[in-house]
Amino acid sequence: MPRHVLHGIIAPTVLPMNAAGSLARSSLERHLSALIDAGVHGLWINGTTGEFHALDDDERALAVSVAAKAAGGRVPVVAHVGDAATARTVRHALAAVDAGADEIAVIAPYFAAYGREELRDHYRAVARAVGFPVLAYHMPQLTRSALTADCVLDLTREGVLCGIKDSAGDMTWLRSLLRRAARQDVDLRCLAGGSSLTDVSLYAGAVGATSALANVAPRHLVTLYEAARAGDWARARGLQEQLEDLLAAMRAARREPTLAALVSTFKFVLAALGRIDDAHAADPLARLDAEERRTLAETVVPRVRELEAAAHAKERGHDS
Repeated sequence: MPRHVLHGIIAPTVLPMNAAGSLARSSLERHLSALIDAGVHGLWINGTTGEFHALDDDERALAVSVAAKAAGGRVPVVAHVGDAATARTVRHALAAVDAGADEIAVIAPYFAAYGREELRDHYRAVARAVGFPVLAYHMPQLTRSALTADCVLDLTREGVLCGIKDSAGDMTWLRSLLRRAARQDVDLRCLAGGSSLTDVSLYAGAVGATSALANVAPRHLVTLYEAARAGDWARARGLQEQLEDLLAAMRAARREPTLAALVSTFKFVLAALGRIDDAHAADPLARLDAEERRTLAETVVPRVRELEAAAHAKERGHDS
């Protein structure tokens, strides 16, 4: 059995860095504490948004340790430990558990292409090493191989997987997986990874979301999740539309609106809001030029302030 029943907004945290590209510990501690105070239901560490690919082994473990201490048992810490080979993935997994991770997530091994049985054995080896089921991190656009729905269901029945974070952006695939899991009575917990699909994924049966937008608008996303849980789908859709406007403004500010470029955008916004000290990202991630910074400061930063202020006001009104 998994050690926590994951649900809600699991924030895939950016990793604040110094000018040398190393972890900026005080900024990370401040950022994680702010996310928890905003009501997120968990922390996802060393994911794509966290630039795990740019970290050495010690820094990956350190990021988990900082997160575990910041969480202090208040919310679960999910450590992504994926790598290009099984032995390296297992080492990351064991180090993450030692550092305090509550749950382990694993992307399919990348660079080389692998067959169905090789992928199954990969996940089995990681689960066996840590002694509990792990989460599959499904993002086939970044790997040459991916688990099929059949593999996910079979490995869940085996006790190898406890859930999946689906960042593929394919609602047909996710809906089919959820339907088949329900019909086969497989207890599979699905988290939506695509920021633009949070509301529709929750409607389809996902138990939560790992939207990268939780870094800048955590209260807003928590409000969206609560609306979905209450069955207020019109409100959930309206809140999602506001997030779409935010995403559009973030993309419009960048000359190259790639996935990687969004990471430096998140860091700039967080630094502008005073939530982290600096906006450094790992090379070769492109740096923001003066025009991009100006546009973000004029369009995105005030929009984030507005969204979070509205969500905070609603939260305080509910509490009173």
